[in-house]
Amino acid sequence: MTAVSRRWWLRTLSDLPLGRKVALIPALTLLMASLMLALFVHLGVRNTAALRALDHAVYEPLNQAQTLKDDITRLHTRLFAVLAIGNDRVDPAARKASAADLAARLDATVTAFNAFLAGNATIPQPLADRLRQEMGTYAARLRETAGFAASDASHGAMLAGTADADFDRLHAYLDALVQFLADRRAALTTQAVAASLKARELMLGLGLGTAMLGLLGSVAIGRSIAGPLLRLTVLMKRLAGGDSDFVVPGRQRQDEVGAIARAIEVFRANIIARRDIELALRRTNLQLDAALNSMLQGMLVWGPDYRLQLVNGRFFAICDLPPHGVRPGMTVAELIQAGMAFGLFPEQNPREVRSRINGLLSARRSVQTEMAMRPGLRVQVACEPMANGGAVITLEDVTEKRRNEEQIAFMAHHDTLTGLANRALFREYLNAAIMRPGQPFAVLCLDLDRFKDVNDTLGHAVGDELLRLVAGRLRQCVRDGDIIARLGGDEFAIVLNSAAGGAALAVSLAERLIDSIGAPYEVQGHSIVIGVSIGIALAEPDLPGAELLKRADVALYRAKEERGTFAFFETGMDEDLRVRLGLEADLRLAMQRNELALHYQPLYNFAADRITAVEALLRWNSPARGSVPPAEFIPLAEQTGLIAPIGQWVLRTACAEAVTWPTTVRVAVNLSPAQFRHQQLVAIVRDTLAETGLPADRLELEITETVLRQDTEAVMATLHGLHELGVHVSLDDFGTGYSSLNYLRRFPFDKIKIDRSFVGGLMLVPAEAACDDTVMVAAKSAAMIVRAITGLGENLGIATTAEGVETAQQFAQIRHEGCTEVQGYFISPPRPAAEIEALLRRLDATLPMLAGGEDASARCEA
Repeated sequence: MTAVSRRWWLRTLSDLPLGRKVALIPALTLLMASLMLALFVHLGVRNTAALRALDHAVYEPLNQAQTLKDDITRLHTRLFAVLAIGNDRVDPAARKASAADLAARLDATVTAFNAFLAGNATIPQPLADRLRQEMGTYAARLRETAGFAASDASHGAMLAGTADADFDRLHAYLDALVQFLADRRAALTTQAVAASLKARELMLGLGLGTAMLGLLGSVAIGRSIAGPLLRLTVLMKRLAGGDSDFVVPGRQRQDEVGAIARAIEVFRANIIARRDIELALRRTNLQLDAALNSMLQGMLVWGPDYRLQLVNGRFFAICDLPPHGVRPGMTVAELIQAGMAFGLFPEQNPREVRSRINGLLSARRSVQTEMAMRPGLRVQVACEPMANGGAVITLEDVTEKRRNEEQIAFMAHHDTLTGLANRALFREYLNAAIMRPGQPFAVLCLDLDRFKDVNDTLGHAVGDELLRLVAGRLRQCVRDGDIIARLGGDEFAIVLNSAAGGAALAVSLAERLIDSIGAPYEVQGHSIVIGVSIGIALAEPDLPGAELLKRADVALYRAKEERGTFAFFETGMDEDLRVRLGLEADLRLAMQRNELALHYQPLYNFAADRITAVEALLRWNSPARGSVPPAEFIPLAEQTGLIAPIGQWVLRTACAEAVTWPTTVRVAVNLSPAQFRHQQLVAIVRDTLAETGLPADRLELEITETVLRQDTEAVMATLHGLHELGVHVSLDDFGTGYSSLNYLRRFPFDKIKIDRSFVGGLMLVPAEAACDDTVMVAAKSAAMIVRAITGLGENLGIATTAEGVETAQQFAQIRHEGCTEVQGYFISPPRPAAEIEALLRRLDATLPMLAGGEDASARCEA
């Protein structure tokens, strides 16, 4: 039976109804009994025929062969009897009669022998032929011997020996024949016995088969019913226990068991579907829980009854509450009471706090506000109503954000070295004072005397500390309503409010300032004495703030002529204007006479450990004036518009000279606000690059924040145009102006250059000196500002360059703070173009050794 037919029978059997399956058992038993009876009769007949065939084919030939063997033996014996009679010479007639009888017997035996061989086809043919041959030989020898024995007994006796040998050979072949027949008898007997035994076993097997068939039929029918039902019962128990990970057997059956299996499969599918829904719901809940607890905001979900329904883990972290401190079901009052128990809302009226929160929940609109939860914790609260009448309140910790904003705002409006207002904030205060009509005030411009000598002899670190001490003395001299600002370098300005006393009040303040600032200073073991010159201008109706400041500056120039004194602005003090005009005329001629030149100051890259750029710095060597400082003629060029042609000359010259240097070195060129007002700036840069052959990626253009405060859209368009050329754009003097982060967001600057005033604040006190608290606070403040700007650049992907690095200690600390590049006299002062290539080789070889002073940054720790 093939596998296909077997499966068909099994499927057919399983599909039978239960009644037919039960009736199938006796039918199969009766069929097997009938088969057994028929087989029994058949086997009896076959065994009888086999026994008859065995008797005819085996036993009779064997008996005949044995008889022939015995007859031949008797013939041979008679031969010797004849020979014995032949020796008796008394009766010759008896000898002849005996010989004749032997011959007759021989003929009869030969005939029977040949008939036997011819009638038994089972004897192998070679053996039968040999027997015939030997029998013929022996019969001939026997006749011959018997014939001689009848006439000549002595001669017959001589032939008897030969006859005896022939007899032995024939007898041996007869033994072989008998043995062959005996072996065949044994084999056939064994076969007959085996067949009988097999028939008996078959009958026994049929009997047992009939019994087993009945039993197995009963078992099979039982198993086809009871077995599947038991298995289905077990599966139902597993389903009841929640286990559905199995396959229901028998669903394809067409009987009652199949119907039960299909019903169980339906139950199983329903359980699996319900479990999948529960798993999906649980997974969704876990995801929601993870999302809620990974939020940056704390969240409180309130029901329409103003009871807490849900609170995430971030709320506990922000408010520093234990997990058991707040739980669902709390009212607003209970929540506030629990929060106060753990230090929230100290010294606040619980009713007022509850009223504020209830107001958020009942507003039924989006509301945002800020709350002070405790000292040092300020949160932004947002309330969003829900459709069911409840609301979701989120809390975001904005403490650090507000602190940073305040710090950035302070940095944008204050001098980082002294903490005084910077020029921008001073201008705001000045304009505010002018907008208050009827309230007189005065402006004082201050310039420190001999401060440059301190910087040149004792270094900028001492000079910076001195500026901090001067700022402290300025604060002690003014009133609370007066404004002090550091305008840059050693220049300060004061707005003296409510100067009702007129010039007398300004004189009193100026005298106090001169006395206070002129007193000796102790800075890092040095006793320093400086002075101050003060220019004073009194406010007048309709006098702009810029003009008032200019007047005070003009008066300052007059006071600087004597030093250590003060001077009021007076009409006619504009002699400096004529000086400025003369300087302007010489500057115009300087362009024609080729008196302008470029010097280059290297920028060292920490990561590359080499010089990667140089900044082009304009120098004026006047035959009449000598080397004119850039601080004198560049502002004049910007005011007179000469900066545009000078800027183009600087750009073209810098690109032409840089193209001959190593390709790994970029050149940085400063652009003034006046150049940015030129609408063709992008075209000028493009044409210059094409003319000189300098690749765009080797050119850096540096702008100041003053440029960004112009027409913002036009400036941004120009900046993007330059960026599309492939030119690098850097923001110079970052932190000295407004330092609006909006500029960094709107334009992808390649570099931020940290102003030297911040770098100058990175003062490291020698190990043998005491660390003054004021010094350390200022130094740490400067380091924090540098670190903030560097971190800002790193987060925005913008390189940072520290300007004004003049000592190994500053170099080491700048590297420690993570700046990308460093620039200053510590690296190299600006040098002419002819010296740059040699300078680059020397610096690339020596700077790693010069940087070994970075351990000095650890000499003074808090």
